[in-house]
Amino acid sequence: MRYQNSEDAKIYRASPGNVSAQSAELVDATRDFEDKLAGKKPASKSKSSSKSSRSGTKAAPGSITSLEAPERWGPRHESTSVPDTIAALEWPAEGVVEIYTDGACSGNPGPCGYGVVIRDGKSYREIGQYLGQGTNNIGELMGIKTALEAVEDRSRPVHLYTDSTYCIGVLTKGWKAKANRELILEIRELVSKFPDLTFHKVKGHSDHPLNDRADFMATSSLDDAR
Repeated sequence: MRYQNSEDAKIYRASPGNVSAQSAELVDATRDFEDKLAGKKPASKSKSSSKSSRSGTKAAPGSITSLEAPERWGPRHESTSVPDTIAALEWPAEGVVEIYTDGACSGNPGPCGYGVVIRDGKSYREIGQYLGQGTNNIGELMGIKTALEAVEDRSRPVHLYTDSTYCIGVLTKGWKAKANRELILEIRELVSKFPDLTFHKVKGHSDHPLNDRADFMATSSLDDAR
């Protein structure tokens, strides 16, 4: 598995230990990264352990640290019709699977969902689903999980594009997380089954038709919360 930051075109090979559910057991970690996302200063090393038990992101003020049960999810919206904004784009090379994923959340925490766009040869598929109460990170992770599960032939080259720094970190760089542990482990196990999978970090809301479509599917899924 590789990771490519499309902004500087560098490719990084992830250590196998970073994607193995057995060797990458998620444990309590410092809150530096999560605090950074929340705009907070990293916690002092001398702080008491009682404070370290708190989550440092805006994703957890409502104590939402895991995915809700499936019975609380909305219907799964799928389509194979190619939108006009995408029809004119160059298709992936023969045998290559191209995936764009995104998550959405109203309030963070609040109603959340995911969006997925998959192009395989000349075939097209888009998926969106409301996931109940959660966080943006939950939506992002579930988009990736859903997309990878939809790939039938895992031996082929797969390129997955996401604008989530969080997902890139916990899935390819061995970042430790306090929330969403079970979901992250499931995705890491799934990722380990792809011999030629490359994660690409892209800029969100940058007017790229495929990324915008994944965003549209994710935000549209929140309509099922009403």
